Amino acid sequence: MGLVYKEDEDLHFLQHCPEEQLKAIAALLTHDEKGKQRLASELLKHEEFRALDDHPEQHRRHWQLIAGELQHFGGDSIANKVRGHGLLYRTILLDVCKRLKLKAGKEMSTLEIEQSLLEHFLRNSWQKMDEARRAEFLAAVNAKVTELEELLPQLMQDKQLAAGVSHLLAGQLSKILRTHAAIGVIGHGLVRGAGLGGPFGAALNGVKAVSGGAFRVTIPTVLQIACLRRIFLSAQTTE
Repeated sequence: MGLVYKEDEDLHFLQHCPEEQLKAIAALLTHDEKGKQRLASELLKHEEFRALDDHPEQHRRHWQLIAGELQHFGGDSIANKVRGHGLLYRTILLDVCKRLKLKAGKEMSTLEIEQSLLEHFLRNSWQKMDEARRAEFLAAVNAKVTELEELLPQLMQDKQLAAGVSHLLAGQLSKILRTHAAIGVIGHGLVRGAGLGGPFGAALNGVKAVSGGAFRVTIPTVLQIACLRRIFLSAQTTE
């Protein structure tokens, strides 16, 4: 079909994200847990994208292609060909919530659904941490409170959200997988400095893409986008 971006108001903010943030999203979409290029990926084959290899703003200049790649992974390949494009971000987000058994009303805004998803993930992770892990997490996000319900509102509005989600993923991935086998690669690419192999790679190997969406790609990408949206909105309100 080729890489096609369908105008999507929920992804417009990506054009304002820093290069490194967009590069991290692109990495989730284009490479698997072993660092190998995904066969279904179209982005790295796109002539315009490849023309800016090694350019300091390669990803910023082609944010629409990155967004189109996510839409592509969010839909079934055959259906994509029929439509001529993939799925809009909101549809992908709702699919992810359904897969993770999280109820999300269609009357909710995209921001509200993302918040429910992030809170669901954070609560699920927190419940499975021992006291030592919790202490590490609180230190990682420079928290002044020790109870999750007090901490959540701060995380949802603060730039530390991505760091907090990353830290939880780093310590809790295996437990999360046992609880939600379909989650697969939650947070892959969010963890700073993490490679694509090791325990993360081992955990990802058994995850399968399901009909209607490659969840091993869309789940971590949606979580990352949800984090980035809050960082972007937070920066907008402080300017």
